[in-house]
Amino acid sequence: MNCKNLIRRDVLKLIFYLSLSSIPVFAKSENIFNLEEALSPRYLGNKNAPIQFVEYVSLTCSHCAEFHVKKLPILKEKYIDTGKLRLEMRDFPLDGLALRAAAMARLVAKEQYYKFVNVLFKSQERWARNKEPINELKKMGRLAGLSKSKIDASIDQMDLLEGIFKMRQQAEKDWNIQSTPSFVINNKFMLAGNLSIEKFEDTFKKLST
Repeated sequence: MNCKNLIRRDVLKLIFYLSLSSIPVFAKSENIFNLEEALSPRYLGNKNAPIQFVEYVSLTCSHCAEFHVKKLPILKEKYIDTGKLRLEMRDFPLDGLALRAAAMARLVAKEQYYKFVNVLFKSQERWARNKEPINELKKMGRLAGLSKSKIDASIDQMDLLEGIFKMRQQAEKDWNIQSTPSFVINNKFMLAGNLSIEKFEDTFKKLST
């Protein structure tokens, strides 16, 4: 999903004012979650793995869903579970719904983060394409055991939403990320798009050369 034609001003307007304009947005959290903890990195795998694999993702992106459902399990079995690779997922929301979904995922228990993300991707068609996507997203949050206050916070708390959006801004600044999914490997290689397992493995081989 490409967003090259969206300049930052338009994206901000889309996310915070137009996309879900019927939903109130408040200035501060209600102290129902720790903001620093919510925005802290989400890792999967050995922290000292030789391959440090960062994925920039939008939870409403169909290509991201395909990567997580079809390709990540292969990488997990071959590289993450064997201690060779550590995954860190970073949010790069392309629309207001993706922003709220990212916020909700960051409010589930940290050890449940990747499980919840996987559920969101597997059911993406149902909630993200629904006529009332926010209501469907809230249902997902309830199924994950989130309290009403945390679900509401993921929808309307500006400090959390802004913190996630800054991840996108940082990715644009550091790596000129323009689309999802994009991948940064060992702070050396940047890949983008709906790539094959072979493409990732070819890049892994280059790390030792």
